[in-house]
Amino acid sequence: MAKFAVSCLDVLNRHGLPSMEFQSYFERSKHDLLADGAAAIVTEVMQSTDGRPDAALLFGLLLDEARMGIENDSSYGKIFLKDAETAIQAHVAAEVCEPLHLMKIAGLYRRAGLPVPDILILNTVGQTIPAEAPVSDLDGTLATLAAEVEAEGGGPYEFFSGLDEMTAGMPEEMQAAFVDHLLTLDNPILERCALYWLLSGTPLIQEAVAAGLRQRLTSASLLAGTLFYLPIIRGWLPASAARAIVDDIGKLARRKSLAGASHDNEAKPVVGDIMASLADGVGAQSISIVGKQKNQTFVAMILLKTGYGIKDAFVIRCRSKREATSIVSYTRQEANSVRIDRMTAELLLEAALADGIENEHMPAPGFIDVMEACNLNNLRPQERDLQALLDHVDPQGEIPNATTAKLDRMLNNETALDALVPLIDSWFEDTGETRDIIRRSRSARTAETRIWAFLEGRRDIWARRFLQTAIILKSAKKENQSKTLAAAAFALMQKHPLQDIPLMEDIVMTTLEAGGAPLW
Repeated sequence: MAKFAVSCLDVLNRHGLPSMEFQSYFERSKHDLLADGAAAIVTEVMQSTDGRPDAALLFGLLLDEARMGIENDSSYGKIFLKDAETAIQAHVAAEVCEPLHLMKIAGLYRRAGLPVPDILILNTVGQTIPAEAPVSDLDGTLATLAAEVEAEGGGPYEFFSGLDEMTAGMPEEMQAAFVDHLLTLDNPILERCALYWLLSGTPLIQEAVAAGLRQRLTSASLLAGTLFYLPIIRGWLPASAARAIVDDIGKLARRKSLAGASHDNEAKPVVGDIMASLADGVGAQSISIVGKQKNQTFVAMILLKTGYGIKDAFVIRCRSKREATSIVSYTRQEANSVRIDRMTAELLLEAALADGIENEHMPAPGFIDVMEACNLNNLRPQERDLQALLDHVDPQGEIPNATTAKLDRMLNNETALDALVPLIDSWFEDTGETRDIIRRSRSARTAETRIWAFLEGRRDIWARRFLQTAIILKSAKKENQSKTLAAAAFALMQKHPLQDIPLMEDIVMTTLEAGGAPLW
């Protein structure tokens, strides 16, 4: 496998990350690398992240794939991370890597949205802070980072991401002290970074950030944008020391007559096209919004995922409308996106906010930027049950009041079902339980019977998926497909036999095929 990893690195080095050559090679090789390539890749990374940036880049891609595997209940994610950590421990034990090097590797884990292994945290390897670490020359490090971000056309979010990755290898207490110190500096960008940390930090870091903001307000004031978004973020925070301090900030702001600070933009954003993909088999979908503010075109990108809420969000500042069109066109082709209206986008986002908070996941830090850029500041978490979603897509009650024969015609509308095929080809079950069912079944008939039984316990999940998709397609003026989906959801809600719902039969067959079960 070492030769295979080196070959992948060679393709990356020769052609670059965006190239079709590398993307194609990576798609073919990533499963082998995840299964048995951790040691070889870690060895390449440990040699030097500066001398071999391609190795660090490949390791980061594999960490991201491992994270998705864990989220999707696939075993390869845990296997890769365990093997990678074992390999890192071996190199640390051999004393062949410097602390600063380990901090850079920790940043790769942070960038992938993964917990940083203890072996990469400075105090767990018996090291002191290296002289080259960010805290030794804070002003110089901040200036360098700011210059790099500005040169690449970035803003506060990119600045925050750089700081977050640089500090990923510090002990939590040190990270908290670091961000607390940052908020004593006279730099307005750091207040926006504070909002990002409130959304992404551990409870200790959130508390330090909130305390730092309170101190800034006590000694001077906070920016209008900070005062505007703090109450919104407060509504997303769980009961904690950080939330209590944010409440104190609100009281102090009222005493200073700063409460309810206006955050009207100098020029209101003009929002154009809104595109949304349909949720895939694991409940992931994207929304892209094209807008213009102060004569600059932007694209806001949002990733939603069932159980996680707003998984990722950021704003791309474009040099031209053509660049924005190109970005949206690419995402539309990749994800089969359709054009939706603003009300539908808001419904999806509010439901995602509620879903995330219910599952103890804060919205992605960049969602603040999306709310600001797209004038979505009135969004609030709104949990909608299945009946509320059905009422939204079918306000006249045509489906619940349909005769048995009419409902059957809706469910079996061949034109609508055929049109749905390319949009829902990723709808299948791929969990540890379904893989066990297929692996342990001695015949195709047994596997199919057991998958049908498994789906009996998944009625609400698929009813919600059908209804959310129906709402999107109705907004996209695809009435027939929307009605068929809503009828299928209603049938699930009313405990109709699963075998009488064609969409569920498609899901069963695709699940069996994806799991490697023979279909005859």
